[in-house]
Amino acid sequence: MIGRIFTLVTLLVSQLSFADETCMSPYMAKISGQEDFVYVWTLGVEGLGDEQDKLVTIAVNPNDENYGEVVASLSVGGRNEAHHSGFTDDRRYLWASGLDTNRIFIFDVHSDPAEPRLHKAIDDFVSKSGGVVGPHTSYALPGRMMLTGLSNNKDHGGVTALVEYTNDGDYIATYWMPKDGDLRGAIKSGKFADGYGYDLRALSRRGVMVTSSFTGWNNYMMNLAE
Repeated sequence: MIGRIFTLVTLLVSQLSFADETCMSPYMAKISGQEDFVYVWTLGVEGLGDEQDKLVTIAVNPNDENYGEVVASLSVGGRNEAHHSGFTDDRRYLWASGLDTNRIFIFDVHSDPAEPRLHKAIDDFVSKSGGVVGPHTSYALPGRMMLTGLSNNKDHGGVTALVEYTNDGDYIATYWMPKDGDLRGAIKSGKFADGYGYDLRALSRRGVMVTSSFTGWNNYMMNLAE
């Protein structure tokens, strides 16, 4: 019995060790083996350091002499309400966005993984997308990036859209979220379709995308004390 229990535990540990990455796009190149670096998209704080949002690189390979330490830091200028980041399908670029300024930063993480560089900054997200505000999730599709918005520039409420780009940062199209009376081909799983957005996942085996909803700029950027 002890031998059987040990075998079961070993199998479980083995399966956990080689499990797929949580929340990643099924279209992304899969990582096998030990990763060398973790990239952290950090929020600038007034009165702390240079007060700017930055991409911080941390060594995570136990065999690295700098294991557990910050090995690089790249400031992007200003405080943009840094939030999420996401790799392109080939993992060559990391997209990171700001919920307040709507700026999007594309980092080259393949030329020198230990010291990423800023490949491109997108400053016209709102105008190119037709009024989408609050880029939230950067989700990898084959050769494309799909960004979820949280708001719009008309009333800064929750009505928003998905915005598609090439991996290199060229705008392709805007897809406004479905609303009751105009589902735009979507199938709603609840009682209401309010046009709001938040996160995105692709179920490639079923050929569908699943979205969720949150709130608009007027709410998520309000003073928490209020």
